[in-house]
Amino acid sequence: MRQRRAEHWKISLISGFALLCGIVFCVAGASLLSGYSPSEQDAAARLVPPSREHPMGTDAFGRDVLSRTLYGGRTTLISTTVVLTVALLTGITVGLLTGINHDTVIDVVFMRLIDVLMSFPFIILAMVVIALFGASLLHLLAVVAAVWWVPFARLTRSIVLQKKSDTAVEAARVLGAKTSAIAIRELLPKVVAPVLIQATFELGNLVLSISALSFLGLGAQPPTPEWGSMLADGRAHFFESPHVLMGPAIFMIATVLALNMIGEGLRDWLDPFEIIRM
Repeated sequence: MRQRRAEHWKISLISGFALLCGIVFCVAGASLLSGYSPSEQDAAARLVPPSREHPMGTDAFGRDVLSRTLYGGRTTLISTTVVLTVALLTGITVGLLTGINHDTVIDVVFMRLIDVLMSFPFIILAMVVIALFGASLLHLLAVVAAVWWVPFARLTRSIVLQKKSDTAVEAARVLGAKTSAIAIRELLPKVVAPVLIQATFELGNLVLSISALSFLGLGAQPPTPEWGSMLADGRAHFFESPHVLMGPAIFMIATVLALNMIGEGLRDWLDPFEIIRM
């Protein structure tokens, strides 16, 4: 059973990492893999099917779909990485702070804030912010980052509450260690593995969420290429020219699949529950 599990996480982790590296390589080398600008229009080549000149065809404005897909991947992947970084730092900080100060004013205030954010529909919050400040990718990322730290904070807080009474933590407290030192040296290492695993899965959810909101017109605005907005632009031509949707759809599915495979591999490899019990 253990041998089968070991083989499973290795296959899952290596396959997902290889697929993700391939996607990142294609996106990073967009200028080398495609000889067209993502905003270059050609009225004479509207909705051209895949060919040697245009491997993924062209869209309704004569723009190369492969070029826009690769450059759009930069927008999507960079955006999700930035949001995840902000959410991770915020969530871990809040989780450590509330876990150490359990049942104090700080804990109560943050937990009530978390309850509000979890009960309020995310899409409604995004629509309100966009209506007030205008539709843009920056505003969308700010909304997503303002909400996405919640699961990391809850996970971190639950681990801290479980581990704050450990012998090592109590010994450090008796020896006069500061609360900040205890949090960083004793509690933070216990949080890293579970949060890392959750972050891998959340990154896939972020890709889908940001793309979905851009599909609705709340994110990246034309002519900026982005997978969600590309799907929105091509939906009117789905039956006559389905190739317009294939590029962003394939890359989006492959990215989420790779991240989920990496997350499953990390979960089986690191075994966060065993780490927490240690």
